[in-house]
Amino acid sequence: MNLIRLQIHPQHLASFKAVAPVLSLLTGGVIAAWVYFSVASPQRVGHYLTLHQVLETLSIAVSALVFAVGWKAHSLNPQRNVLILACGFLGVAILDFSHMLSFAGMPDYITPNSVAKGINFWLPARYLGALTLLAAVTLHWRVPGDAAAPGPGRFVVLMLVLAAVAAIHAVVFWFPQWYPQTYDAHGLTRFKIASEYSVVALYAASLGVLLHWARERAAFDVARLFAAVWVMALSEFFFTFYIIATDPFNLLGHIYKVVGYYYLYRAIFVGTIEAPYRVLKQSDKAMRAVLDAVPDLMFEVTRDGHYVQIHTRQPELLLMPASEVVGRSIHDILPPAAAAVAQAAINTAAEQGLARDFQYALDLPDGKHWFELSVARKVMDDEADDHFVVLSRDITQRVQTLDTLRKLRHAVEQAPNSIFIAGADGNIEYVNPAFTATTGYSPEEAIGRNPRLLSAGATPASVYADLWAHLTSGRPWRGEFVNRRKGGGEYNESAIISPLHDEQGRITHYLAVQEDVTERRRDEERIRKLINFDALTGLPNRTMFASRFSQALALTQRSGHQLALLYLDLDHFKNVNDSLGHQVGDGLLIEIAHRLQSVVRDEDTVSRQGGDEFVIVLPLTDAQQAAHVADELQAQVRRICKLEHHELVVTSSIGIAMYPEDGGDFETLAQRADAAMFRAKESGRDTYRFFSADMQARSLRVLHIENALRSALVQGQLTLHYQPQIRLKDRQLVGVEALLRWTHPELGAVSPAEFIPVAESSGQILGIGEWVLRTALAQARQWRDAGHTELVVAVNLSMVQFRHPGLVDMVGRALADSGVPSQMLELELTESIAMDAPEQVIAIVRQLCDLGVQLSIDDFGTGYSSFSYIQRLKVHKLKIDQSFVRHLGDDPSAPHIVRAIIGLAQSLGLETIAEGVETAAQRDVLWGLGCDTGQGYHFSRPVPAADLEGLLTQGHAVLG
Repeated sequence: MNLIRLQIHPQHLASFKAVAPVLSLLTGGVIAAWVYFSVASPQRVGHYLTLHQVLETLSIAVSALVFAVGWKAHSLNPQRNVLILACGFLGVAILDFSHMLSFAGMPDYITPNSVAKGINFWLPARYLGALTLLAAVTLHWRVPGDAAAPGPGRFVVLMLVLAAVAAIHAVVFWFPQWYPQTYDAHGLTRFKIASEYSVVALYAASLGVLLHWARERAAFDVARLFAAVWVMALSEFFFTFYIIATDPFNLLGHIYKVVGYYYLYRAIFVGTIEAPYRVLKQSDKAMRAVLDAVPDLMFEVTRDGHYVQIHTRQPELLLMPASEVVGRSIHDILPPAAAAVAQAAINTAAEQGLARDFQYALDLPDGKHWFELSVARKVMDDEADDHFVVLSRDITQRVQTLDTLRKLRHAVEQAPNSIFIAGADGNIEYVNPAFTATTGYSPEEAIGRNPRLLSAGATPASVYADLWAHLTSGRPWRGEFVNRRKGGGEYNESAIISPLHDEQGRITHYLAVQEDVTERRRDEERIRKLINFDALTGLPNRTMFASRFSQALALTQRSGHQLALLYLDLDHFKNVNDSLGHQVGDGLLIEIAHRLQSVVRDEDTVSRQGGDEFVIVLPLTDAQQAAHVADELQAQVRRICKLEHHELVVTSSIGIAMYPEDGGDFETLAQRADAAMFRAKESGRDTYRFFSADMQARSLRVLHIENALRSALVQGQLTLHYQPQIRLKDRQLVGVEALLRWTHPELGAVSPAEFIPVAESSGQILGIGEWVLRTALAQARQWRDAGHTELVVAVNLSMVQFRHPGLVDMVGRALADSGVPSQMLELELTESIAMDAPEQVIAIVRQLCDLGVQLSIDDFGTGYSSFSYIQRLKVHKLKIDQSFVRHLGDDPSAPHIVRAIIGLAQSLGLETIAEGVETAAQRDVLWGLGCDTGQGYHFSRPVPAADLEGLLTQGHAVLG
């Protein structure tokens, strides 16, 4: 039998394979018997009656078992098919029993027995069995456990079957004539044979239905029921073959019938007894699978907390092996705190039937774990104590996640930055407290609205375009908005807006983290101004001016025009600071800055470079236009300035350099404009000068002198000449002035008026000045040793030397090293030095006086010294500037100035000395005015010390 070709369902394949060999064998047995007995005449079977009784008894017993099993199974699991089989085969068993008792040779059974009487019980039994099987297999079989509850209907079926069986008995016993004849002297009648084949036909119909069931999943044992019907159909063939009632065909038919009944019993047993157990086993397996799939710890405990059962897939979560836990109490196993929580959950479940959300923590080898208990009361028999099913879920990850979320929530809610979350539609769904503090909008006012409610309308549209370009492409955006608070105030807000994606990568929300940067922007603006603008005047400083100049130069170069760079310096601005204070000086600078800006164009730039120096760049400007601007600038500066009850008038000197004639970059133009500015000052101030070639030559010479001067002292190029100082009343030599001379191999003799300012500006004057002082004192020592003890040596101090904090110490060391008495040394200060920081000068002069050094004020009359100041200065001598001596004898007014100076000195008890005495007439006028000492070419030019030796040895009265 090819089961695959019959398309047998996999559920039935194994069973069909098990019965297939038996069916094949039995079918072959029918054919073999038919072939054999068609050749050999069948003989009576010995002891047939006994064998018949045994076989019928077996078939009756199997039929009774079918009824008993089916009836009980139906009461437990109602199934119409099983009920029909049970009741039907109960009737078959009764009819077979009556057939056995009515068989010929048996004692009479109510009425005389005969072969025909036995057949009359036999045929109804076969029809009842065949019809019962056909009805059972045709009706739908319910799945075990899925049928309706048993009811009184089964007894109706039973009574109907029993009634039919009783009717058959009545007919056979008392109305046998109603039956057609089934057996005569020739054997089986045609009616009997036709009836048997009709039974076979019914069996064949059942087989067809069973084959249909075999192609799909069924709720009964299709294969064994198929085998039962097949074998019972085979048995019916034997009952059509026999001639006499005791031949082998009849015996074989009964044997096949018993085998068929056995398969029927097995089918009913498996379908009604084994199937529920199999379903129960499968259910238990499924339940086990469910339990195994539960990730939580599962316990069954009593009311007082004793463990009854434990089920877990994670034994590592137990404090000890499960076998050691069962039978013990939760109070023995768990820590007290955890045990108290568990017992509370059990008590709640005992009262309410269910308890949830009880949590406790345990310290396990891999760290602290949190558990959540759910407890339910287990339904038990009335007599049994309550048990409880406990699910213990490890919620450590959830607790940690919640803790992380709580921290994140606190971080967001306590963050100083404004944070809001918007949905995919752009409307706000969440705001933190900082958002409310910054914007003034409460959560109720903001949630559900679009963030554009914050817009002040001052943010460029390009910013929003860039924002959405980033967000729609899934990228975060950084930028800045100008927003408006609820109260109306505008503020700058820096923002980072990021798209939030779900697990599929779709954008669901937008997160905005914003910061109020208004104060920062103000601070940055202030810093920018401090970096790029002068703090006092607000004008561009050097850094900003360099950038502006580059732009102006680029504009000029592209246009092919000229550019003018102007250096403006206020004349004698220092006097304002010294006399009126720095506050007034600062106010003056601010006013001057405003006036300068009022003159220039928008494309021009005015910058303060420091102090009282301003630089102006004029792009697209020729020389004539530059001169016109310079005139306007000086006119504005010259206007009266009223500051703190003071009316001030200042002037300015301007130097102008032109691009491209005077240079192609800022450094070159600045250097040359500065040189032109100094030329303007030399020209009398309050004017302007353009840079010229001779200025460039002068600048180069100054640079050459500065470089050459650095090695002049080492190479012995510097020398001292001494010019005698003569007492006018007796023509006596009373002192000499040490004058520095420099002879360079290439430059030749360089004038002190040329190299001394260079030495001062380059800082070399300190070293040179100390050398001059020590050389002059060394020469004074020689003269003293030669007997000229009354001779005074005068040495000039420059401004740089006088301001140096180590001046007094240096003079003291030089005197000590030379061994010259301090009264032989006279230090000359120019009047401009004496007027610089008067209080500081007075302190230094007093320290020098304490050394015993004599001090004189050189070039007196050219400054602004006051009577009281000279009195406090405590100098010894005033030196009348040669500009006043030069016109004595020529200009009638000249003596008046000299007389005033001499009168001032005499009133202060100071000596006077006139420099630049070149004629006898000048000498005589000075003598007549009361001047004490004279110095100049009339007496002697400055000469080396060796040339002065002859004058000293000839006597002091030989000169003049």
